[in-house]
Amino acid sequence: MTRNLTPILLGAKAPRVLTVPMCMAALADSRGLPDKKTVTRWIQAQRTVGVLRLVTRGLYLNNLARPQPQAAEAAAYIRTGAVVSVQTVLGDAGVSNNYSDIITSVLPIRGRATSSSRTVRAPGLEFRFHAMPERLLDERAGSLEDRFDLDVSYARATPEKALMDWIYLGASVRTKISSPALDMDFSKLNVPRLKRLAKSMNLQALLKEYLARKSRYDHDPEVQANAAA
Repeated sequence: MTRNLTPILLGAKAPRVLTVPMCMAALADSRGLPDKKTVTRWIQAQRTVGVLRLVTRGLYLNNLARPQPQAAEAAAYIRTGAVVSVQTVLGDAGVSNNYSDIITSVLPIRGRATSSSRTVRAPGLEFRFHAMPERLLDERAGSLEDRFDLDVSYARATPEKALMDWIYLGASVRTKISSPALDMDFSKLNVPRLKRLAKSMNLQALLKEYLARKSRYDHDPEVQANAAA
């Protein structure tokens, strides 16, 4: 007979993302770890009643945790070091109007190269990971407050960092991601932070070029007419 883990899974301090080894450890008792079949049956039972939500094989969201976990929280469990960024962050913040069920993250790699997108598909979800030089993601890229959203418990970029990541990736010949859209709502961005990040990341020229294109777009008579309609 397995332990009742409901109290452990409830509330603000409960684990928000669970792996199979984490479930196994939680189900352990004085006799030791449960066998694989016992853990599999318990996980299936929790999925059936809606306590656990499958993200990808062996990875689950705990729906009893509060506030309820978002799928983006699982990104760093799928790819170690992943930081949720780019379209996902800008869409959630209302800066970009391109919102989707695709969760986009960036990954640190050593050296100057940038790899193409890596995709992991899950039920009703898709995770995309874009590799970037680690110097553009670690402390060399700016202060902690400028780079990370500190109001969440997982690695998630600020909107300004997400835009700089997108500008970098859009300019890279090693990725298929296109440059950021020009209809971004800059009223929801901290422009001084954006410029600090561009300087720390040594991407001032790319930001300047993007801002020039955006200015031309914003002042285009047809764009202004459509916005007024």
